[in-house]
Amino acid sequence: MSKAVLSDLGQEIFESRYAYPGETKWAERAKVIAKTVASAEIDENKEKVEKAFYEAVGSGDLIPGGRIIYGAGRSRGNHNLLNCYVIIPEDTVDSIGKTVQDMYRISCAGGGVGFNVSKIRPKGDHIGSVANSAPGAVSVLQMINEVGEHVRAGKNRRTALMGILNVTHPDLLEFLSVKLDQGQLNNFNISVAITDRFLEAIELDEEWYFSFNNKEYHSYEMLRNGEEFIYVIGMDEEDALARAENFHKKDWKDTFSCQGRKDIKARDLWDLIWKNSVESGDPGIYNIDLANKYTNVSYFESLDSTNPCGEISLPSYGNCCLANINLNNMVLADGSDVDWKRLARTVRTGIRFLDNVLTVNNFPTEECRTVAQRSRRIGLGVTGLHYMLIKLGIKYGSEKCLEFLDRLFATIRDESYKMSIYLARDKAPFAEFDYKKYLNESFAKTLPARIRMLIKRYGIRNAVMLTIPPCGTISMLHGVSSGIEPIFAAMYNRRYRTNNIWKEQLVVDPLFQEFYEKGVPLDNFVGAYDVAPDGHIKVQATIQKYIDSCISKTINLPNTAEAADFSQAALDYAPYLKGLTVYRAGSKGNEPLEAIPLTQTNVDKYMKGEEIKSEVQTGEMCSLAGGDCGA
Repeated sequence: MSKAVLSDLGQEIFESRYAYPGETKWAERAKVIAKTVASAEIDENKEKVEKAFYEAVGSGDLIPGGRIIYGAGRSRGNHNLLNCYVIIPEDTVDSIGKTVQDMYRISCAGGGVGFNVSKIRPKGDHIGSVANSAPGAVSVLQMINEVGEHVRAGKNRRTALMGILNVTHPDLLEFLSVKLDQGQLNNFNISVAITDRFLEAIELDEEWYFSFNNKEYHSYEMLRNGEEFIYVIGMDEEDALARAENFHKKDWKDTFSCQGRKDIKARDLWDLIWKNSVESGDPGIYNIDLANKYTNVSYFESLDSTNPCGEISLPSYGNCCLANINLNNMVLADGSDVDWKRLARTVRTGIRFLDNVLTVNNFPTEECRTVAQRSRRIGLGVTGLHYMLIKLGIKYGSEKCLEFLDRLFATIRDESYKMSIYLARDKAPFAEFDYKKYLNESFAKTLPARIRMLIKRYGIRNAVMLTIPPCGTISMLHGVSSGIEPIFAAMYNRRYRTNNIWKEQLVVDPLFQEFYEKGVPLDNFVGAYDVAPDGHIKVQATIQKYIDSCISKTINLPNTAEAADFSQAALDYAPYLKGLTVYRAGSKGNEPLEAIPLTQTNVDKYMKGEEIKSEVQTGEMCSLAGGDCGA
């Protein structure tokens, strides 16, 4: 077995984030991880399986999720090995209180939590006999956010939260404005859950109204103090006026007069979502209808939310049990092809590894354990995709790239499903398995006939098993590109804070430096902002066909991008993506990473140790050939 050798940065990350006291080498942590996870096996298999796990993890072929790396082998009380969970609060005091309590337990155990608060009655609805008194869905997120301010877990890891609201919910406009306009919900990513009906309404240029418990809510135009127009959501004019009086006064003497109903166009609401997203990075969208159709679990679960990074759609108290195939390691030494045998072996090992993690994990609540055992959901992903493409001489987002991705991810899907079938044969299928219902699911219908036949014969151990996490820190740990993202840039300045002092560090992509020093062609070293938005989206859409859960992927936009430029592209691809997130360069102000244009002048300065100025990306592609930048 070849052992993974960490770079200086990787070693720093390992020691600061993951190492158990006394550990100084990745191999030491890998040995503990392998032993801990193999303990789920029967005695006669433990030694053989532990060896296979150690070979995969120790070599860096299989990179477990951060909670597994950190938590394996530690005291039982801290033995949560799962990264993220979801809780769906019901519209009761007891449920909301339990949601906050369970979020605190999960967060203290190192797990992030996603929430869909669409079951909470809208702001201004009646509570019993008390008219217009409901605080609304956003208030639940505000309570959770406040708790999140005080949570630290696993070497000061901040809690990660996702807030989702359905596009049908009457509190949607408040949901969109509270984080973006008022600077609240700072511990949350937020997403709007869109539906097929909403996308249809956009195409038909229809007006959009909201609904809750089979009641319609419309937008009413109000005149405040006879001079300022505002819009209030209500069931009729009288109700809208009452809500205005309760929630829209700036001063106690303010008065309101209703100017009539004025519903928002579905297209205008769509454009507003992307205006906010392009300008600030929030919200993303979660295609809740596609997520609940293109899966294997619709016959027994409702996937109302995702985890905080958006890579797994989950039911209430569902979890994500993560590990990733390091695709950088799967290229033959001469760069001529993928080592398909090594890839297949690592995929099979990864599926068994994650299934065992579910068995040995200490769940933070009993509900989390019950839901995990019901489906035995796992999430095997990949990282290092762009490094693999570069080594193979394939440009990210090109037609050749998309054709290659079809073969790559079909292989990963098929090997994963075959391994889960063998585990079901040797152990047992997941608790809710019903072969007729399972094979009638939309994703299962895409499987090759031979795999469907094996599922019918033996069952399957894990209801769903594939995802694409972002893999930021664990990719840096092993020195590869993150997830399925292109590299940020060949060279960039990284700003970070140590003991409240801001520092700046020039970072050169290690693979770029290796290629440059060897004189290898650099044509395929495109950065995140060099790839056109539709190139990003095509990569995501191609991979999504083979992934039974979701994909965490950011569509990078140059700082010159306008919301109108992206809104139509997002609409074109929305029916084929379970989620979509964009980020425009410079939208967060003083950003931690700033790319350096890849010109011959800047490369020469780097080689001489001279200072290089960073620039916000404008979308121009740069080439070392002649030192020119071209469109």
